[in-house]
Amino acid sequence: MKCPRCETDLPGKIRTGRTCWKCQQRFALEPKATRGLHDLRLRRTVERLGDGGRVVLTVQQLRWAHHERGQPPLRPHKDPPGRPAEPRFEGVGVLAFCLGMGTGLVTVAYLLVTRLPATIILAAVIGFFGLVMLGAMAKDAVRLLRRKRIRARWELAERQWQLRRELKRRQEAAWTTPLDNRPAWTDAEFRTKVLTPWAEVYGGLPDGVVEDAAVRPSVPDGPPVLAVLCPDRTVTAFLHANTFAVRYRAVIVGSVAELPDDLPVVVLHDASPQGLLLVREARAARPAVPVVDAGLSPRTAVAAWDRAVHLYEHQEREALEGVLARLPGLSDRERLWLGKGLWSPLVAVPPKRLLTMAERAAERALHGNVGFLSWPVPEVPR
Repeated sequence: MKCPRCETDLPGKIRTGRTCWKCQQRFALEPKATRGLHDLRLRRTVERLGDGGRVVLTVQQLRWAHHERGQPPLRPHKDPPGRPAEPRFEGVGVLAFCLGMGTGLVTVAYLLVTRLPATIILAAVIGFFGLVMLGAMAKDAVRLLRRKRIRARWELAERQWQLRRELKRRQEAAWTTPLDNRPAWTDAEFRTKVLTPWAEVYGGLPDGVVEDAAVRPSVPDGPPVLAVLCPDRTVTAFLHANTFAVRYRAVIVGSVAELPDDLPVVVLHDASPQGLLLVREARAARPAVPVVDAGLSPRTAVAAWDRAVHLYEHQEREALEGVLARLPGLSDRERLWLGKGLWSPLVAVPPKRLLTMAERAAERALHGNVGFLSWPVPEVPR
């Protein structure tokens, strides 16, 4: 990495105390502790997402910008523990060898004790090992005599283990295919490892980034002419921070029950079955007004693939298929993608593109023709 102040190269061996060896000034982020994220890279990310300062970001959008892209891999199936080991029985040749060696050792020990008293210690040692071999032979002989009983007991334990494995497979088949969630910055981790060190060095958040909770809802001048339905609080804060509500005289709500009765509606949602159902609920609740779907579609997430954030939710397959049955018009790829339990959050969309999506949808709801009816065109302040 390079020093964010003097742009001097800082190899990992000399980055001690987060201080540049040349200018003796501190930097905020140590790439080894922040998954390769450093000060210059964070600044470039903020500048790119904020379109050179023309778009205001929120903290959560900055966090999602560093979430790993691409579909999570399949999680390997694991068999239940406790599988019994198949018993092994010694053959007749091994028993004969043990019998011969044991008898020979005992005989040699006996001769040594009776005829050569000076070798009593050696005889005792040889006799001991001879008795051990005889014991092993006797144990194997007993196992041979009980072979049928031991094998029957093992076969019973093996059948029970196979039943447990089959039951586990059926339970897994009733749920979506298990996927490994990709590593992501949690809110607490991002604040602890990125935002807090940044504030210590630079005195606050990066330029162009605001705290979600610090954004106050903006109130348009005059009566509203547009309603925006968005259950994501981060996206709502983002729209208020970029004066969307003032420019389009919009009221932004989080549920269908809060929608006004006589205003055109723009719906912003995730690429998920719940997001698609939200559009249907809004159109069913407000059949007399135009409802524009401006959310993230599964088609977009599937087409983007490695450039989109794919999240996984473990859920029952039957319930999920019932929800998908209520969503006509999905392609086979979209239905397969949603059927895996995948979804993509709207907050992970680049802020400039997200703002453009909302603005185009507002223009369409206010100025466009929806269906076969032509709606009056209200004035939209610029």
